[in-house]
Amino acid sequence: MARDGIDLSELDEFTDRLIQSSKEASKAQRKFLQQQGNKLKRKTKAQARLAGIQQHSGNYMKGIKRGKVWKERNGAQAVRVYSNAPPAHLIEDGHDQTVNPGKGKGNGHGVKPGKGIGRKVGHVEGREVFLKAYEAFAPEYERASEEVVDEMIRKI
Repeated sequence: MARDGIDLSELDEFTDRLIQSSKEASKAQRKFLQQQGNKLKRKTKAQARLAGIQQHSGNYMKGIKRGKVWKERNGAQAVRVYSNAPPAHLIEDGHDQTVNPGKGKGNGHGVKPGKGIGRKVGHVEGREVFLKAYEAFAPEYERASEEVVDEMIRKI
């Protein structure tokens, strides 16, 4: 299309390529986030093994999962790694260690009215498995995201 001696056909082609690349970029971004979420999940499980978390039933390790990719309110996409195991928050954040009440002799000495069940005998510090895994994974994620962005730019 020429208007007053100016050829805009190359600009039209570039606009079409930008529109097409934005559609492809959305799909590529989703796939990239899923892959990085899987890597973070593996790092989190490795961190849990390093922290020495004992596997009484195996549910803690089985419960570590990668969530779905979703769009946040500001339009950015995100993915999370979480654990749906019942004791996960206790391992992550720490908890009070209690002794269950007995019927008489021993550590429990029965339930005291109004004091709840069990007697506090100490505190177990949190292992912060997810936080440590995230901190170890952050530089790797930054490098990978820069590479993906450079590759998308080269395709345009």
